[in-house]
Amino acid sequence: MTARTRTRLRAWLGRNAAEFRMGVLLVAVGAPMSISGAVLYVLPGPGFPVLLIGLACLVTGLVMVGANASGRSRR
Repeated sequence: MTARTRTRLRAWLGRNAAEFRMGVLLVAVGAPMSISGAVLYVLPGPGFPVLLIGLACLVTGLVMVGANASGRSRR
């Protein structure tokens, strides 16, 4: 990766990867992962690690969205 590409990528992430969007992404990934981990935990399979990772993503995303709720501008 060239220096110019790295600079453009950092600029794009600075504009588009806000804390609220990252929180929504984590919730969107964590919810189905938690459900599938719970199903795999009940059925015979390695569901506990998937359940833990899903719950961690879900809780982190909810905290990120909630922390930014009062400071977010309404359009």
